[in-house]
Amino acid sequence: MNYPSKAAVDARKARFKPGSRVELVSMTDTYTDLKPGDRGTVTAVDSIGTVHIQWDCGSTLGAAYGADEIRLLPNLITEEVKKQILAVRATGLCNMFDTIAVQRIAHSKYFYELVCLLADDPKEYSHFILTGKREG
Repeated sequence: MNYPSKAAVDARKARFKPGSRVELVSMTDTYTDLKPGDRGTVTAVDSIGTVHIQWDCGSTLGAAYGADEIRLLPNLITEEVKKQILAVRATGLCNMFDTIAVQRIAHSKYFYELVCLLADDPKEYSHFILTGKREG
């Protein structure tokens, strides 16, 4: 096995910080139930470049350097989305956990970033509503 250089591991640590959200592109492990598109949260990067991940499905299998491919997901809870969430909340027209009603109000106010967040990652939205923080 060829181990990555220290510089490669350091670059991987800088890119995949604990708390970052990732999506599986491909994995060489034939015994895993993980499939492309599965998402998770980075917990650590070890000294040989394996990115350790707490997958949303419950798995904790790491993405091995040079063998598996993951992609970093963008921070979906931007400052603009936070403002949109607060504006919907300020209307008092719905329970913020009623995502269909929130999405309807967001759409009527042209808050398309919030509409997309609710469609693409309702778990991230719910985590933010509960904690006031981005997931991870």
